Amino acid sequence: MIKLEGLHKFFNKGKQNEIHVINDVSLDLPERGMVAIFGKSGCGKTTLLNVIGGLDRFESGSLTIEGESIGEKTDVVRNRCMGYIFQNYNLNKGETCFQNVADALRLCGMSDEAEISERVTAALANVDMEKYARRTPDTLSGGQQQRIAIARAIVKNPRIILADEPTGNLDEANTVMIMDLLKEIAKDHLVLLVTHEANLVDHYCDTVIELRDGSVVSVRHNQNAAGFAARDKNAIYLGELEHRTVQGEGATIDYYGDAPAKPIGVKIVNHGGKLYLKLTNPGVQLLDDYSEVKLLEGVFEERPEENAVSRSIDMSRLPPVTGTRHGRLFSFGSSLKSGYAANFKKGKKGKKALRACLSLFAAVVVLMTAIFGTAIGQILEVREQYSHRLFYVYTTDPAVSQKLNAALGDPATGVDQLSLFYQYPDDRHTVYFKVGAFETFSVSPYQSGFEASASLLDLSLTKELPLLAGKKEGLALEECLVSRAVADRLLENSSLGYIKEYKDLIGLVASGFVIDGKNPRVAGVVDSDEPVIYLTEMGLAKYLRAQSTTTKTLLASDLGITLASGKTVMLDRSAIYGGEQELPAVGDTLTIQGIPLEVSEIKRYYYDYQEWLKAKGIQKPTDPYWFFYEQVLAENPALEGSSEFYEKLDRRYSEGFYDFCDDYYEYLDEYLADCAFLNPDSIELWLAVQKGVTEARMSFAFGVTDGNDYYKATLFKQQNGYYPKPGEMEELRDTLPDLWSELDSVRMRYSKEFESYRAGAGLSFDVIYLLADSDYIQTARRIGETHPSALAYTGGMMGGVDFGGNIVIKQGLAPTAQISVDSVALGSELCYTVLHSADPELTAAWIAREFGDLTTPSDLYPATVTPDDIFESLISQSMEGIIASLVTLAILLAVMSLCMYFIMRSSLMSRIKEVGVYRAIGVSKKNLLFKFFVEALVLTTLTVFVGFALTSGFVFACFGISSLMASIFFYPWWLALGVAAILLGLCLLCGTLPVLSLLRKTPSEILAKYDI
Repeated sequence: MIKLEGLHKFFNKGKQNEIHVINDVSLDLPERGMVAIFGKSGCGKTTLLNVIGGLDRFESGSLTIEGESIGEKTDVVRNRCMGYIFQNYNLNKGETCFQNVADALRLCGMSDEAEISERVTAALANVDMEKYARRTPDTLSGGQQQRIAIARAIVKNPRIILADEPTGNLDEANTVMIMDLLKEIAKDHLVLLVTHEANLVDHYCDTVIELRDGSVVSVRHNQNAAGFAARDKNAIYLGELEHRTVQGEGATIDYYGDAPAKPIGVKIVNHGGKLYLKLTNPGVQLLDDYSEVKLLEGVFEERPEENAVSRSIDMSRLPPVTGTRHGRLFSFGSSLKSGYAANFKKGKKGKKALRACLSLFAAVVVLMTAIFGTAIGQILEVREQYSHRLFYVYTTDPAVSQKLNAALGDPATGVDQLSLFYQYPDDRHTVYFKVGAFETFSVSPYQSGFEASASLLDLSLTKELPLLAGKKEGLALEECLVSRAVADRLLENSSLGYIKEYKDLIGLVASGFVIDGKNPRVAGVVDSDEPVIYLTEMGLAKYLRAQSTTTKTLLASDLGITLASGKTVMLDRSAIYGGEQELPAVGDTLTIQGIPLEVSEIKRYYYDYQEWLKAKGIQKPTDPYWFFYEQVLAENPALEGSSEFYEKLDRRYSEGFYDFCDDYYEYLDEYLADCAFLNPDSIELWLAVQKGVTEARMSFAFGVTDGNDYYKATLFKQQNGYYPKPGEMEELRDTLPDLWSELDSVRMRYSKEFESYRAGAGLSFDVIYLLADSDYIQTARRIGETHPSALAYTGGMMGGVDFGGNIVIKQGLAPTAQISVDSVALGSELCYTVLHSADPELTAAWIAREFGDLTTPSDLYPATVTPDDIFESLISQSMEGIIASLVTLAILLAVMSLCMYFIMRSSLMSRIKEVGVYRAIGVSKKNLLFKFFVEALVLTTLTVFVGFALTSGFVFACFGISSLMASIFFYPWWLALGVAAILLGLCLLCGTLPVLSLLRKTPSEILAKYDI
């Protein structure tokens, strides 16, 4: 049945104290009978038995049981074929005797409770211990415990019984009893016995294998192993004692042995059909069926050896077990119960301190995470401050701009929107909001906490985005939408209790963010995780154009002029600045930022009224004297040169001078309107046209008069209905108001209002081109060829146009400083094209492929900027602090975890014997690991999670107390869940890792190496 060939085993192999504990052992053991492994202490008996029983390993050789190598499926072979009886019993004191015996069946895969109960009862009956089934082993004597161990060994009816010094801790009587049982079992089984007691070997063993220094020195057969009898010290033979009887009323008393020194006091009570007995003498012992002391009739007699074994064992109720799941003892439910009992049952020393340590561990981990987790918050905050769908490409080359614009809407690029950006995209775009600005109420954005980082995008991107609040259709120029990401940030930062929901954000005003001099208001909230403010197409174009002054363009519709796409109206204001340059004429085509435009009209500023009349084709006499001279001459040609002629001329001049002025200045209001349109910097023009101030209008009526005299005459006419007659003006002139004094007074009165108007006028160049809506929007998306007259700055440098190094002449200059080239290339060193992507991965690949070799004039500015580049740029400012916080958190967590490991490991030290016993009786490593895993789960749930829940609740409560706590703690719900998972993982790891390390040893090493 058992075959050993060339078996070798060493202790401390390769070291100076190496012991060859099994030295080339080869044996072929029979199928039945009692075989003794005999020898002196230290000869290797127990080691050989442990190797055969799968409790220990061997280095070389082979060991087969019923033809199957034990080394391949040790636990399966042991549970199926072997029953083990230990010198120290190895019973689980936390279970009853019944449960200890039943464990052997469950380890064989048996699960039928009825069958288990029947077999356990039969096994206990075979060793005469059925009445102790519900007791725990620690309430039994040594002999009784060993009989329970024998019952456990035979309950599954294994082919092999291994007994390691089974009587080493027993007295003579119990030794005989145990050996008798083993001898009876050996009739149909192989009992392999380890002992150093020669008399047991001689009386009981059929085969004796003697070992010396690990080697087999002899194998002999014993023909007369019939056992022997020994007197049981707990047996009292009544036949050996003096006997007398006392007869009384209702009772007969039999005395055995010596009479007591004093009479025995006995009270017998018959009450309700029940008899009650009370002894008043001290030191009296009562015997029942469970007492170790037995009363036997007759006297002790020596039995002849041939009749010594009289104990029979009935194995008919214990057929061999055929199970399939060997080595599994613990289920989830049983592990839960044992986990609770092991850690929370009263009387468990040190467990209260362990539970307190685990709860404190969880609390400290939560607080550390919340404090040092602000570094994680910084990283996440940075990631929320920019759109992960925006890319930037350095754009000063018109070819690059053209390629980028061609990519818009191309599915192969993923680009769904683009615009120009006139600075390096390395900083967060912070937008402040305020509640409003009313007559009696205004809240500063810094006070209310309405601040969020956002990028500006076109409203067209919101077509597919669900509306969460407000509206998203029919937005005015000064209205905007905010994404959910921006709205959440605003609500999170809000210190105003009445702003709690998305709908409460409607009407907020963007502070410091201006379109056409107005702060946009929030009109709606759309569902997007990008931190974005959406503007109308024109609103975004106006904002972006306001960031650049490279071209002299304005939106025609803002000035009340309607233009078709491809047309432009030129405002020539060079007369104001005295500049002289070649300008296009009506019908000419010029290019502005790569957009070809036909000059459909030129509005030119004329400093002189007469020049304006000429440009309009209006003929007016400019000299009143010769005008009246021609009239008098036509009427009196014969009087020419006479005194009468000149008298008539003087009278006609005096009577008609002011009417002549009225006729000459017939178009003055139209002229002033043109001048005011082209020169909003003049307060006189503004007063004349916008306010209708007479003094301002008359200040431009000079040329044929000094203006002041005409003004006074006009005042006289307004009062009297006619101009003053000849000679009257001389008398009235000093009494009428002075034009220039009155004008100074009006200027002072309207100065503040004019400055406000002037600030929004926006005409600051000598030449300005008006663009149609579509062309104006295009200038916010592209750069390209630009006519010199449309450039904002021209310094007249030979070889180039000086714009801080930003404007580059493409076709060269004339010999003088005057620009006379057809066009230049418009660009900026800090001009990027912003691309919004519907598919960031696709766009990133396209940009890398198309613009991988693009360069910039400075190493400070990369040619392309991706969302990852922006993150690195933003995070670099605080990376040192973030790394320090994360490293500190990691170190503290590692230290705490190490402490937790040693705490859990120290808790395991008290259970090493339990582990060794379970492994010795056949529990698999996997099942034991499962048991301790579940126990660690129970302990974690009832201690660590309590500390976690209480501390987490405290942190969340702090957030509700004050918003300042957000700067101290970072502890969102997902981080709390992460901490819970980490705590669970750490505790389970720390709870099972020591067990896993222990289970690397063999059962015999666990039982022998540690002090158990």
